[in-house]
Amino acid sequence: MRLAFHPLDGVLQALPHVIALFLVPMHFKTHIFLIFLELLWTVNIHDCINAKLWHVMGAGNHTVHHITYCHNYGHFTIWMDWMFGALCYPTDDDESKNM
Repeated sequence: MRLAFHPLDGVLQALPHVIALFLVPMHFKTHIFLIFLELLWTVNIHDCINAKLWHVMGAGNHTVHHITYCHNYGHFTIWMDWMFGALCYPTDDDESKNM
């Protein structure tokens, strides 16, 4: 069985929300705003628009993650995938048609 992400990664991604909510004094609306920013990021990596910024985990990189489940585990950036050999670049359909 393959998972889209390691369970520990899922826990670590949720950890900042837990810390922000219970340990850092902030207004409830601020917390909701931070969750809204996370929502915008989620839309960014699932909207099929690949901005092709090298260090940012964009829609193209995230699509490769959903296809292979063995690459591109990063959340916001591709640094750790690059360092540990899990980075797989998406192919550009327009470039392959021109060859």
